[in-house]
Amino acid sequence: MVKIILFLIIWAVIWFPIAIPLARLVKWQIAAPISNTQKLTFIISLYALAPILTWAMITLEQTSLEKIGLIFQASLFKSILFGYGLGIITTFIIDALELVTGSLKLNNQEDSTPNNIWLNLPILLFLSFFIASIEELIFRGIFVNFLREDFNIWLSAIISSVIFALLHLIWEQKNTLPQLPGLFFMGIVLFYARIIDNGSLGLAIGLHGGWVFVLACIDTFNIFSYNPKQKSWLIGKKDQPLGSIAGLGVLLLTSLFLVFQSSRLLVFPFS
Repeated sequence: MVKIILFLIIWAVIWFPIAIPLARLVKWQIAAPISNTQKLTFIISLYALAPILTWAMITLEQTSLEKIGLIFQASLFKSILFGYGLGIITTFIIDALELVTGSLKLNNQEDSTPNNIWLNLPILLFLSFFIASIEELIFRGIFVNFLREDFNIWLSAIISSVIFALLHLIWEQKNTLPQLPGLFFMGIVLFYARIIDNGSLGLAIGLHGGWVFVLACIDTFNIFSYNPKQKSWLIGKKDQPLGSIAGLGVLLLTSLFLVFQSSRLLVFPFS
């Protein structure tokens, strides 16, 4: 835990001189709500520092990328692709059920021209991969590696998932608070994905990236609107995808599939 706290403090101290001019550039003030563009700008600048910190941690700890889950083999890229597919499919299944039951309604897409879509899709795909890769490297990679020095596998999963959920409060409090249980459950599912992928972060990165990609597409292209006559805790709400039964349903469906498939995959012993 001490190493995790020190890692976060060092990360914040290095980022702070970058964040100040960025805040002026995107015209964000401390007391003001943060827009999606402002938040994305801060996240990209913060996450861009992660590879440097990872290299420093590996050097000081005398460990390796393989130890924290980046095993650069063909299987890594296969797992990422498989995870993307599974993340997209599970989200699509739940959204399809909501469409059938009238909880969601397709919006008029006259304003979304094909050129607009094909221009934005590669950008959204890259951003989803970038965000998922860094978050999995940190939370299911480095932090789990630290925690395993003192705790067993599942206590490490719980602690890392709690940290994962709570740190999302940095960007937004109002929209994040209802999603804390969902973010915690998401952390557990992604941790389990690493276990059944023989210690590789590939499957976790793919799942995480697939979910982020779908949500980004829905938001960017304004695909759905929620039925105002139904409870938001049941069907979901804009900017709160994990604050509902539907959002938790995506995670539950994914976890059930992973459990079903786990017998075919090697188990990571965290040794």
